[in-house]
Amino acid sequence: MCCRKKIVTNTLLIFNIFCALCGIGFLIIGIMVLVKSSALGKVFGAYTTMATTAPVLVITLGSIVFLVAICGCCGASMKSYSLTMIYATFLLILLIGKIVMTVLAHVFAGDIATAAIKSFKKIFHAQEVGGNKEIVDTVQKQLECCGLNGPEDWQEILIGHIPSSCCTNSVTLCNIHTAFNTGCISAIEDWIYTFKDIMAWVGLCIAAIELVALLFACILGNQIRRKKKRNYS
Repeated sequence: MCCRKKIVTNTLLIFNIFCALCGIGFLIIGIMVLVKSSALGKVFGAYTTMATTAPVLVITLGSIVFLVAICGCCGASMKSYSLTMIYATFLLILLIGKIVMTVLAHVFAGDIATAAIKSFKKIFHAQEVGGNKEIVDTVQKQLECCGLNGPEDWQEILIGHIPSSCCTNSVTLCNIHTAFNTGCISAIEDWIYTFKDIMAWVGLCIAAIELVALLFACILGNQIRRKKKRNYS
């Protein structure tokens, strides 16, 4: 019985270390996406709030996963029934939260991509309006793209001239040969769907780890409770 309890405790500790690392991973992904989504905020149109809030939720979730994993480690190492059960409860809540977040990401990704592309097209064709040119430059720099479908779009607008935002900082003369080949429409769409896919796969991996950790936490909690009952009797 003692050997079995030790195996459960050690397994739970290992899974919590994985959960803590996954939480740090969520934090890093969230911060990286937040930096870009803040810069591209005006491109998302009606979905601006949702697009900029999503990475904040990922950062929050990553922080909670990390803290819950630490709580699980403490509960397992101290053999505390209360801490282990609190940990199991939070794991269940996080598990449900990740499933909901993954579903929402899949449901709204297409709508956000469509709205962002539509908004960017309007901004691109109305660069004389105050602030629009700066938005276009920001999108091109951040996503390393040029024009709507490619650098050829700028030849029609600027008669052969291509803005410096279409090239890397190391390029001294930005032209059709040195500019980014990817158009911003496909770059925006790829960026949104890549974020959605990363969220889905990382979320599912963490959910799978947490499900196993939840089972082991319940087993360990039950063993601790039984031992306490035997000590009292």
